[in-house]
Amino acid sequence: MASVNKYKTISLIRPSESWSFSNLTQKDTNYLTHCYHRYPAKFIPQLARKLILENSKENEIICDPFYGSGSAILESILHNRIGYGTDINPIAYLITMAKTTPINSLKLQKEIESINYNLKHTDYDHDDYPPEKLSNWFDISTYNTLKNILIEIKKIKPQYVMFFFLCAFSHILKSSSYWNNGSVKPHKIKDKFLNKTNEPISRFFSHVKKMELRNQQFNLILPEKIKNNIDHYRQVQLGDIKNITSNNQCSLIVTSPPYVVSYEYRDIHSLSLNFLQDFFSNIPNHENFIGSSRRKTTPHKIFSDTASAIIEDLLVQDKNLSKTVSSYFLDMQDFFIKSNQLLKTNGRLAVVIGDTTLRGVSILNTQVFTEILTNLGFTKNQLIKRDIPFKSLPFTRDPETGRFVSSKSSSCIKSYSHEYIMIYCKN
Repeated sequence: MASVNKYKTISLIRPSESWSFSNLTQKDTNYLTHCYHRYPAKFIPQLARKLILENSKENEIICDPFYGSGSAILESILHNRIGYGTDINPIAYLITMAKTTPINSLKLQKEIESINYNLKHTDYDHDDYPPEKLSNWFDISTYNTLKNILIEIKKIKPQYVMFFFLCAFSHILKSSSYWNNGSVKPHKIKDKFLNKTNEPISRFFSHVKKMELRNQQFNLILPEKIKNNIDHYRQVQLGDIKNITSNNQCSLIVTSPPYVVSYEYRDIHSLSLNFLQDFFSNIPNHENFIGSSRRKTTPHKIFSDTASAIIEDLLVQDKNLSKTVSSYFLDMQDFFIKSNQLLKTNGRLAVVIGDTTLRGVSILNTQVFTEILTNLGFTKNQLIKRDIPFKSLPFTRDPETGRFVSSKSSSCIKSYSHEYIMIYCKN
């Protein structure tokens, strides 16, 4: 394949030990409010922090147009920068707002006690069946218990305090349901609670107490000027990247964008999106998510010969998959065009991305992105290869479908053992 030959110069780069963070444990990456909510494929905060500190100055605007769990936004405000960005996923918005909002400890304690008291002393007059989209995941008793918790959360004011508790509520839904705790994708275990009691209330308060402690730590470490003006230093939106504005003002864009055909984020967060649909006016469909197999993008010229070769190779294997990958590359090209509009002159773009294989075809994201960025007039600053000692995603793909699968599958192949940090400069 033409694409493989072009890739050799990148693949021969040796991994950088200082960027691999191989000495860190899962606990190390969940410090402060980073522990608030699970999120698949998030990049570790130490990586975001290193990129921010080495490529920007205090009080500059740091943008993450796919902020996900908010790691880059949180690290930006912790280090005296303005964290700015957007995400189309309402759950990402909820998590990021909760993680980056310092709350008065006494106020928080009062609300915890109030919820606890009301749940113990209120006779909730309902015994509802779960709606169709949730009936496969919760029995009647669990669903109604969770509904009672949500009733109490809805009473909380102001909204930013309510978001704290909604974040905790969203986090426990998976472990309170028949969803396999070890699976990122929706996978039901019918006998999950066969030998143990499902206790969503105790699970909820256990996580809330953990979050309460981290909120106290966050309050202590966050600079006072940022704490007192949080809405200036933390500017996050819920919506499509196409609508984000900040023309020529950002000093650094740092992000780990979606991967093609890796996750259907609409499915991964389906429990939270369905339970919390009253809190969000617009719940996006699958086709709204970049990288989704159901996404359609209007065809236009792609500035990468490698991308064209990959799409052609895939066309022989799977016509629909070829269209999906084509849409993904075009979406990412549009993102790079948008990045050029967002950045100041000499501003930097830092993208963390990996390569993979679909249907035996190498999906060389790094090479494709390199060609697109070069053709758009960006100048390469650094290209760093890092080993991935652990990451919140499975490491194996089904060779036929390209979907992530359990590593126990006999035919599975390793998907991401390393990734690249692409740092480019706007001229």
